[in-house]
Amino acid sequence: MKTSRTLLFVVVPLLILMLPLAVYLTDRSVNSGILPRNVSIAGIDVARLLPNAAFTVVRAYEDDLHAEPSLFVVNGRTFELHPGDIGLVADVDSAMTDVITSNDHGVFAGLIPWIKSFSSNTDIPVMVTVDDQAIDDYLERWETEAIRTPAFEGDIEIIDRKVRIEYPNAGLRIDREAAHAVVQTALIVGQRDALEIPLIDRPPVFSENDLDAAAATIEDLIDGPVTLHNAEYDATLIVLPSELATAVTIDIVTTSPARIDVGLDPDIIATTLESRLAEFEQPPVEVQIDTSVATGRVSITYPENGTRVDIDALTEELYEVALSGGQGNLPIVADVEPRVTAEQIEAWGPLGLVSSFTTRHKPGEPRVTNIQLMARTVDDSIVWPGETFSINDEVGQRTEAKGYVRDGAIINGVVYCCDLPTNVGGGVSQFGTTFYNAVFFGGYEDIEHRPHSIYFSKYPEGREATLGFPHPDVVFRNDSDAPVIIRTAYTASSITVLFFGNNGGLKVASVLSDRRDFTEPRVSYEENAELSPGTEKVVWEGAEGWTVTVTRVITYPDSTVDREPFTWRYQGNAKKIQISSCSAAPDSARCTKPPPPTP
Repeated sequence: MKTSRTLLFVVVPLLILMLPLAVYLTDRSVNSGILPRNVSIAGIDVARLLPNAAFTVVRAYEDDLHAEPSLFVVNGRTFELHPGDIGLVADVDSAMTDVITSNDHGVFAGLIPWIKSFSSNTDIPVMVTVDDQAIDDYLERWETEAIRTPAFEGDIEIIDRKVRIEYPNAGLRIDREAAHAVVQTALIVGQRDALEIPLIDRPPVFSENDLDAAAATIEDLIDGPVTLHNAEYDATLIVLPSELATAVTIDIVTTSPARIDVGLDPDIIATTLESRLAEFEQPPVEVQIDTSVATGRVSITYPENGTRVDIDALTEELYEVALSGGQGNLPIVADVEPRVTAEQIEAWGPLGLVSSFTTRHKPGEPRVTNIQLMARTVDDSIVWPGETFSINDEVGQRTEAKGYVRDGAIINGVVYCCDLPTNVGGGVSQFGTTFYNAVFFGGYEDIEHRPHSIYFSKYPEGREATLGFPHPDVVFRNDSDAPVIIRTAYTASSITVLFFGNNGGLKVASVLSDRRDFTEPRVSYEENAELSPGTEKVVWEGAEGWTVTVTRVITYPDSTVDREPFTWRYQGNAKKIQISSCSAAPDSARCTKPPPPTP
């Protein structure tokens, strides 16, 4: 019996102690995700609200701040100022974050704050900010409009090379520091009743003597011409008083330290003297790279810096000299760097012949005119490291006005000659093939090329390129650290493209696969009115098509090897059959006619 009473004395107090904990745990579980009971934001009760609901309530607080303007009185005149005009922003997001994190306790750590929540309240402020410069701008405007006798710090002007002075006088001014506090407080708390903006009596910062001294400096500046000379470049510049007068700047600063700054504006100096300064400025001499097609040698003429007049130094010199005698130094500096510097040239390493390729053709054909004209246009082009080069971008559309003539061209897999506009510039694919092989064996990055749809034995199988405008094109990127200088050479029966540069010493080989996936030749019908009705004549047996792969094998100086396969399918030459009449023959739909010219 004694043991039972002892156990009762132990268990009952323990149950009493556990009761608040049980209530706390139940409250925590039931009200998980809502704000605590004792919290407010900027005095707005958000207790027991979900965060989204609380955010909506507090956002309305910011809307209320923006709802109506506040009124301010300056020297008896009332002005209206809307909170948005000075960039008033209430940081509701941060306040909400503070509320949520203030309730972010662990299970046991949250017990004490939970108990305190029944007897105390936590108010989280909302940080409200305004644009101080915007307030300053409004105060300046109100002062100008409302105060008839404001404090005036004086003014100095130059009119027709005559210095005119307006002397300072005392008067009323807005007390800037106190006015800032009044405006900010009114807008932040939503005060709508008109508030007085404090004014102060303000004596002028500057005396008449101060303005007289500044005016004397200005008169000395524009009293006579200034002569600047540079002995190294034998250059002389005379600046007239009227030109100096247009560039004079006068800045009356009343803040500490108060001062009257007199100077010259470098931008106005540069604009006023622009045409004469150009006489002393020379563009840089760019690097000149000369290549010899005959010997494969490269010679480089190093660049030189250009010259310019240092405007900032010129402005300082004009100011000093105008006040101290009228003659000084013309600051010409040789710091205008060329596009390519000597350091970059050294980084190229030695330049030489990297690759060349030659193809041959019959002399005297119209296409030879086109090939040679394209070669002359491309000759001596330089492709700098990282740049791409496009034949079509460099040459443009082939036109008769440029000197191109008509010759055979492949249109939709069939060779046509030579009455179509598309035939202007025909035959230049031979130049495209020659150029592409120089890219190929130079090891440069192939961006775009496309072989012919039918195979011509005069070109390397699978390693050739056709040209059209604007496509197909031959484009490569110079992925080396040195420039590529493109040279061309031709004879009556050949065209050669040479690449000079430094490709880092890599070696290139070409591997051609066996032909595979053969297909029978396509059939092309054409009309021949001389044939008897119902008869046909095979005029060209055509040739089968096939697929082939060309692999570019690049070996680097460290003996690593890259393989770049390129697979192409040749359609084969069409079998040509003549029939008596396309309109009368049962298979007239198979008659082929030249397609319309490509625009």
